[in-house]
Amino acid sequence: MGGKYMTGGARMYALFIVLNKAECLNEILINMKDIGITGATIVDSVGAGRLRKSIGKEIPLIGSFMKALDTGIANNKTLFTVVENREKLESIMERVEKICGGDMSKPDTGIMFAVPIEVSKGGSVSRVKDNGPKTYRAE
Repeated sequence: MGGKYMTGGARMYALFIVLNKAECLNEILINMKDIGITGATIVDSVGAGRLRKSIGKEIPLIGSFMKALDTGIANNKTLFTVVENREKLESIMERVEKICGGDMSKPDTGIMFAVPIEVSKGGSVSRVKDNGPKTYRAE
């Protein structure tokens, strides 16, 4: 399997954002759209540490998770998306940090990280460019 990139050579990134401040999600999505990132997947999530503190260490992990769904444990929002270049990646990460209070290292804020996409199969990433829509397809 060769190391082909989705864009035929330009590096793309998978950006993951885990928000402890779910109230920031809508503003983040608006900012993503403003810079041309229009697609993302968002899932409810809960950190294992928060789950253990809320429910107790003696309950098995699966049981804890199921119980968490029935209780008022504060959930995170986890967002992931594909960003087609380093410039946009840095821009959205700066905006997310600002929206979340200016310092992602503060407790109960969240975490974000990006990993380069080396190989992809299936699907496509559509983005609207100044000169019209452009679709990046996996090779």
